Amino acid sequence: MLNNHQFRLYFVLIIFALSGCTNADLFTETLETTLTEEEEAKDQPVIDGVWDTGEWDQAHHYPFADGSELYLLKSEEYLYLGIRSFPAEMIAGNIFLNSSDQITILHTSAALGTAIYQGEGETWLKTQDFEWCCRSRIESEEATGARMAFFDQHGWLGINSFMGNENELEYKIQLVGSENYLAVNFLSADDPERKLIWPMDVVDGPAQPIDGGFPEEMEFSPQNWFDLEELD
Repeated sequence: MLNNHQFRLYFVLIIFALSGCTNADLFTETLETTLTEEEEAKDQPVIDGVWDTGEWDQAHHYPFADGSELYLLKSEEYLYLGIRSFPAEMIAGNIFLNSSDQITILHTSAALGTAIYQGEGETWLKTQDFEWCCRSRIESEEATGARMAFFDQHGWLGINSFMGNENELEYKIQLVGSENYLAVNFLSADDPERKLIWPMDVVDGPAQPIDGGFPEEMEFSPQNWFDLEELD
């Protein structure tokens, strides 16, 4: 049986044969494009909540204070982010992404949700609250369709905490070019008071206790977070 790579090359050969094309340069260009797309696809983590061998080898690796791991991989279009908790226990994650005077929070627990805060002077006001999606605990066409629709609407994708490995979260975030700074935290499902923050010296919103959900106002200092230009 042909693998995906072999199938695509075979498909290109068939198209050229049927078209009667004898342009060697055009064939070479098409073949190189096919190979490049295949190589790029191999370098992109699959967002399924399972860290396969070698999947994050090309990513930048950063530790949390307890030895848990954060991986970041940036392309022109996307930011891939992985969190692996030690010890191995179910976790929920929050990704804080700054674009100019806006903070977007990407939340993963039993469901996926997006909240947005807008800068107003020295404070940040919530302008969009979480609307929860993608609660399915099993893989199905319906669950896949819901995740794809969520990605189209919100520009990011993840797997909820009940799918994949319980201590591994993965994210694919579409970049529009205005993103500046990043902060991350994750919490243990068994001990929600145990919050791990990255970068470890962050003391504003991502590190502060939140009782009863994210409030209408928060304190953010994104200029003290991780500068995404370091991944370029």
